[in-house]
Amino acid sequence: MKKSNFHFVRQINEISVLRIVRDEGPISRSEVARKMGVSKVIIGGIVRRLLETNILFEIGKGQSTVQGGRRPVMMEFNADAGLAIGIEIHLHRANILVTNMNAEVLHDSSINFTDNTNPKLILQRIVRTIEKMVGDEDKMSAILGLGLALPGLMDYEAGSILSSHSLKDWEGFPIKTFLEDALDTKVYLENDVKTITLGEYHWGAGQNARNVIYIWLGEGIGAGIIINGDIYRGITASAGEVGYTEISASGINRGSFPILYQDQHRFGEILTTRNLERSLQDAVQANGRPTVLEGNEINLNTIASAAKKDDALAKDALKEFGQILGVLAIGVINLFNPELIIIGGPVADKCPDVIEEAINKAKEDVLIVPAEVVQIKAGALKNRAGTLGAVGMVLQDLFKPPIVNLATYRSLILPE
Repeated sequence: MKKSNFHFVRQINEISVLRIVRDEGPISRSEVARKMGVSKVIIGGIVRRLLETNILFEIGKGQSTVQGGRRPVMMEFNADAGLAIGIEIHLHRANILVTNMNAEVLHDSSINFTDNTNPKLILQRIVRTIEKMVGDEDKMSAILGLGLALPGLMDYEAGSILSSHSLKDWEGFPIKTFLEDALDTKVYLENDVKTITLGEYHWGAGQNARNVIYIWLGEGIGAGIIINGDIYRGITASAGEVGYTEISASGINRGSFPILYQDQHRFGEILTTRNLERSLQDAVQANGRPTVLEGNEINLNTIASAAKKDDALAKDALKEFGQILGVLAIGVINLFNPELIIIGGPVADKCPDVIEEAINKAKEDVLIVPAEVVQIKAGALKNRAGTLGAVGMVLQDLFKPPIVNLATYRSLILPE
């Protein structure tokens, strides 16, 4: 066997051993050999190498088998041997997370900026913050990669933002190259909603599903799509732009939705924080219904608070919001037939009643079977979903694909 082929096979076997010990440890060498279908001699050599690099460690002896014999030495995965960085950049804030290889949070921080027109300056601040969070140079060298969640459409080949409403001045800036040069590690870029979807899929509400749609509600709306465990981007990476879906044929009219519907054309114009707030402001001024919102600032927080106090106007507005969301969910269910829809973002987080209304509306769909089977529930990770999803891009590349990313693996263990 050629030397290059030998190294390739060895590294494939090493990453397979790592996966098994990571997912099923504590575990013995013989049990790993059995699961991989290879000899104990081969596993013994691999384990020696992994023990020398501190990625595995021995924790003592386990129980003997029913046949008796020597007690096996048990091994565990050392999740702290490598670090992953997750970053989520918003209009005026960047959230930064440092985790170990089990996505356990070691450090978190954020930076704020009023001016987002100079991406280089903001990225330099992010780099300095990461260096402070991680610490010395030895720990910096343990960084396996950095995942970055950004609003807008990505140019994955160039490693930049192709189009973004909130980070317009970032379009075309070589973000990936800049961070890779600054931190000497691999960088992964992804759209923010798709990244949040990955976070919920790996560590949140979607852990037990394979086909998931995540709907995010806030200043706009968007969806992330996971099919058979993989994020689906589409040919132009714009899959999930449900906000552009026309609502004209959905039975939404002024009679049914007198507070929120004002002849909008798309779901992205009606299912937003801004429309909810503005519609309630108009309703307070126009119809004279008694409400605790009158005379107060009307924003998402005060709307949620009023609904908790059983304010009829606030509750009616949220009921409309949830039912319109349910209409959108019906379209998603019939198009993708997912096993799970996760709903998240500020509106869902602060006003959970909208999810119940959406569920009830979706269950009314005439196509009964998929509507009955699908689960609809709230996201579990809240504000940390994006940064954990960004971490997930790094760890997924190392551990999850059937064909491993050897470049990432070699940054963890240098080949002989």
